[in-house]
Amino acid sequence: MEKRKELWRALPFVMALLLLTLVPVQSASAIFGRGKEETKAVEGAPVAENMAIRVFRGVAYEGAFRAVDNEGDEITFAIAQEAKKGTVTLTEDGLGFVYTPHGKLGSDSFTYTASDAYGNTSLPATVSVTIEKANSGVCYADMAGNRAHTAAVDLAEHDVFTGARLGGSYFFEPERTLSRGEFIAMALAAMDVSAEEVQMTGFCDDASIPSWAKGYAVSALNAGVVSGVSTAEGAAFRAGDLITLNEAAVVLNRLLRVTDVDLSDYDAQDAENAWCAQAVANLQSVSIIESGRFSADEMRSGVTRAQAAEMLSAAMTLRNDRNEKGGLLSGLFG
Repeated sequence: MEKRKELWRALPFVMALLLLTLVPVQSASAIFGRGKEETKAVEGAPVAENMAIRVFRGVAYEGAFRAVDNEGDEITFAIAQEAKKGTVTLTEDGLGFVYTPHGKLGSDSFTYTASDAYGNTSLPATVSVTIEKANSGVCYADMAGNRAHTAAVDLAEHDVFTGARLGGSYFFEPERTLSRGEFIAMALAAMDVSAEEVQMTGFCDDASIPSWAKGYAVSALNAGVVSGVSTAEGAAFRAGDLITLNEAAVVLNRLLRVTDVDLSDYDAQDAENAWCAQAVANLQSVSIIESGRFSADEMRSGVTRAQAAEMLSAAMTLRNDRNEKGGLLSGLFG
């Protein structure tokens, strides 16, 4: 009798199993619902990259979209989903965006797509936004609408460089070019490398090196960032010479020690740039220098404060990401 009761109790479960085996797949889907199907990109479409940016309240951020098209087609971009705590607009050339925070702090995001000349569109990529308050209190009167505005404030936030204060206002002077000594001092400060306490540098032009630059000159030498310019009198630091974008790339590449990328597909633009091609390609691979933004002549021109701010701010972000994620980024660095 007990065995019969047990069989009766088990009967509903047995019937349910039989029902599942007999119901067609389509009917089972109707009963239980379909799982979320994975969206796939159109074959041959570009691939848009996810990004993370950090902005300051009250400061518009300008950035470049990132996408790859394996066929080398021209790419256009579009905003797919708007941000909630800020406004996103395309730059005039359509290759970048301007994110203007509304005033609230915290996290935000928006998505964008990339399309090729044939209308093939990528899957949406997400731009994650962190909106922070600038604690330095620095607000530049001459940086509105300048793509380096956020980077300039970032340098002030990290005590790397602050522009002049005149009549209660701060001025960054974005188009002013930097000397070799100024950029090296800023680069070392951005990477938390302290200036040595020295009276003499050992460079043959020591007498012409400003006192504020001597400690940085020795620190740069000890860190392998510079070796000096060979002259008849010996190695010269040449603190007052203008530093070019190519030279600045070499300095930052040595400081960050980014692993060399493959140069087989890299266009050095001309033979004159071959000596710095590896450094430039390395920095492009980690988005410190925007690929294709500068011509060969511009790379040989003096670095402006605005350009230096963008490079150094990006370098600090990369350094911080490496420190936070540890081994996850170790493959990028030597």
